[in-house]
Amino acid sequence: MAWQELSITVPHEYVEPISYLFSRYGKGLSTELAGEGRVLLRTYLTTGSRQRMAHLEVGVKLVGAIEPIGDLNIRDLPDDEDWMNSWKSHFRILRIGKRLVIKPTWLELDSTAGPDDIVIELDPGIAFGTGYHPTTATCMEAMEQHITPGMTVLDLGTGSGILTITAMKLGAELVTALDIDSQAVSAARRNFRRLGINKQVRLVKGSVPHPTAPAGEFDLAVANISARGVADRCPFILTALKPGALFIASGLLMTQKDEVAGAVEPLGFTLISEWLQEEWVTLLYRAPENP
Repeated sequence: MAWQELSITVPHEYVEPISYLFSRYGKGLSTELAGEGRVLLRTYLTTGSRQRMAHLEVGVKLVGAIEPIGDLNIRDLPDDEDWMNSWKSHFRILRIGKRLVIKPTWLELDSTAGPDDIVIELDPGIAFGTGYHPTTATCMEAMEQHITPGMTVLDLGTGSGILTITAMKLGAELVTALDIDSQAVSAARRNFRRLGINKQVRLVKGSVPHPTAPAGEFDLAVANISARGVADRCPFILTALKPGALFIASGLLMTQKDEVAGAVEPLGFTLISEWLQEEWVTLLYRAPENP
């Protein structure tokens, strides 16, 4: 069976609609930062998938009518290469922070792995959250520095579940993972079951407020979503946190920092640290002791 690789470079704000198109009509999805606020996305189709190709082309044209985006590029794969192997070739073992190592399930650890490393083995599926995006990586750095054994953690916008897995690897006792996307929930559930942590994770399709995230439950919340998502959800995140608990806000461009601060800080949150990578920023807040 002959396969084609479809790729397009888009501004960051159009990653979500193009990703939806690619994941619905293509096979597999990979993302790669292309610099200057742009992201390269790839998916795969068999050469005879005319209807799926038509859906993709129409969808890309509709997005392009809102704002100019890159062209949809099509590359024929060699006869001895299928989409799965090509998709997997865009991932690699990734080191984050001092001890965190992300390893796709199909790759073997190399000789640089040390005895103190915390290895997170992940099947990315087609959901976000592979550690290759700056916001995921900086969330993991923040978690490595601030999660201690026995903590309860809220992961809002769990995606593939990578931040929930990171929390468990760092010693969290219980994690509640929420996502509004059914494909993300499926990918996360697959990863949790494979790692044997599904009984320690409450995984739900939805957002806060939610019965699985009751008031005063969590020592730390992480929301790697978007500036608007953080601004909209922060009152409910505050309700779910214990007094003085930590809140990692991410999925934010540096230019959106003030927007988020304007929504979060009037609630009593105090900014205590931030992580910058490329044009993205992750913010660490402490909840008020007496909300």
